[in-house]
Amino acid sequence: MDNHHHHDAHPEKSFPNSIYAIPFFLIFAFAILEFFGGIWTNSLALLSDAWHMFSDLFALGLAWIAAHLSAKPGTHRHASGQSHLEIAASAVNVLLMFAVVTYIIIEAIQRFNHPQAVTGGYVIMIAMAGLVVNLIVLKMLHGHDDDHAHGAEHNHNKRAAYLHVMGDLLGSVAAVVAGTVIYFTGWLLIDPILSIFISLLILIVTIKLTKDIWTSYKNG
Repeated sequence: MDNHHHHDAHPEKSFPNSIYAIPFFLIFAFAILEFFGGIWTNSLALLSDAWHMFSDLFALGLAWIAAHLSAKPGTHRHASGQSHLEIAASAVNVLLMFAVVTYIIIEAIQRFNHPQAVTGGYVIMIAMAGLVVNLIVLKMLHGHDDDHAHGAEHNHNKRAAYLHVMGDLLGSVAAVVAGTVIYFTGWLLIDPILSIFISLLILIVTIKLTKDIWTSYKNG
């Protein structure tokens, strides 16, 4: 009887990992590929989208940790420790993303003054692949919306991760547009223009996530 009960509890505990493990490593692998793809094609839009994907990893990681902790027997100490962990991680993430956005904007301004050649065809292919990855991840996260709720904190983190990936979907679309315009028209300024657009997306989702976590911490 004990064995049977232990067997039933196992899926509940492993469930959070099954939601976030594949999306996390899928985005991690593609972010690296897109980062080097951006360097190879000389596309700032592609590099910006890669950094946006790295910011997705932060949100997915928080959701994964929250889900893992909420699957354990809950205690006030666990909840308090989790909140402090989120605040600290959020602060680091904001500083990192501000540095990234500053770099992108400075680089974009330089490219307005001195446009650089970009390999448009490869930008399209890499950005399209990124679009597919984001759609797969969104589908995986959305597919578990109604399954095995692990509490408000887990749901909040899952929603934040979902919004992050949704924002990156727009970033991938922008990179596809940049590659397409460059490939067919040779207009190089579209790359820095859309890079600034993507950097603003990064800022919006990062600040939104930080405000949500801070509000959750104060109310918790």
